[in-house]
Amino acid sequence: MNKPNGLFYGWVLVGALLILQMVGIGTINYSYSLIVLPFQTEFGATRVMMMLGITLMPLSSALMSPFLGKAIDRHSLRFFVLLGAVLLPVGFLLLSLITAMWQVPVIYALCMGYATLMLGPLGSSTLLSRWFQQRLAFAMGIAAIGTSIGGFVFPPLVSWLIENHGWRDALRLMAIVIAALTVPAAALIVNRPSDRGLVPYGTGDTSAPTAGATEAPQVWKDRNFWLIAGVLGSLFAAYGAILSNLGPFAVESGFARDKAALLIALVAVMGMIGKLGFGFVADKVDLRLALGVAVVLVVAGLGAFVVGGQTLIIVGCISIGLAAGGMLPVWGAMLAWIFGVAHYGRVMGMMNPCIIPLSILGPLFTGALRDQSGSYDSAFMAFCVMLLLSLVLIAGIRAPQAAESGAAQGS
Repeated sequence: MNKPNGLFYGWVLVGALLILQMVGIGTINYSYSLIVLPFQTEFGATRVMMMLGITLMPLSSALMSPFLGKAIDRHSLRFFVLLGAVLLPVGFLLLSLITAMWQVPVIYALCMGYATLMLGPLGSSTLLSRWFQQRLAFAMGIAAIGTSIGGFVFPPLVSWLIENHGWRDALRLMAIVIAALTVPAAALIVNRPSDRGLVPYGTGDTSAPTAGATEAPQVWKDRNFWLIAGVLGSLFAAYGAILSNLGPFAVESGFARDKAALLIALVAVMGMIGKLGFGFVADKVDLRLALGVAVVLVVAGLGAFVVGGQTLIIVGCISIGLAAGGMLPVWGAMLAWIFGVAHYGRVMGMMNPCIIPLSILGPLFTGALRDQSGSYDSAFMAFCVMLLLSLVLIAGIRAPQAAESGAAQGS
């Protein structure tokens, strides 16, 4: 019943979501510094002004996230993703028309802030949680590889277009490329398996209860919600701080600038491996254990940074990259396991505002400690302590009654 044409349609959706995340994250997050660089010459923008777009965008996403999460549970997820697929190229087109620097953060807050949610984890994880009862973490891991691919593909493309066509025409060409990729991929989305006469992967009973179906109005009072948010907030804060400061830290540690750039690429490559590896393993083990391993890997990587030496720093980048890739599918699968599918979008939408502020503060905290102490060691050690404490939070996460038998994890 699930394979009328030899391939479960959920895997087609995994491919479509990989493309959407590749384009969304690759053009928004990874390419931002290249896009705003010409604005310094054109508009005399200061560094602070240039960073406003990438700072206000996650704040706007945090504000929109609870409302969008609730909406996609009640209405057509396909419509909201298609809207994101349209708003992203529209945002690039609007950027090509700006006449003042203040317009950049407005565009990023409205167009890119929405797109990063619906083309990213909120839209993709919600959709996959409906289509996969088993192998959910693996499916999420494959789709999330798109973020790493986007980091490789789009920054060189953006740089080449700006250099050869000027920034205004480059952004217009980017809008065309983005629309050509995102709109067809979003058009493939089907809201639920039942819309195609199918059932979720790994179950043969459409009436089977979903584990951990916590009622959405009680989520704020659910201890598991806050424990998971605390752990993921700590991980995102640490990873954001590491990624944003890895270049300067590497140079201070004796790496040449080109080698420092290779360290960032190494983290991205290991992130791809981590998404696949954790996604595969997380479907077979307790998700709390998988999340704990991700935390330990980041602590080990930070410890290697503190001890120092180029070899250990390379090892640290490998460890942190694996963890950064792995935490995304584990997070998505854990929310489905604990809270069920019916209110998945709302739960993730409510959790984003708890996590995003920490991911913004992490880099600022690290930079401030570096300026004060003259070294990154104190910041890295502080994150180690915070992450070790988060292991206590993981231990406090309780499995839903229906999942205690392991059914929710596909065992």
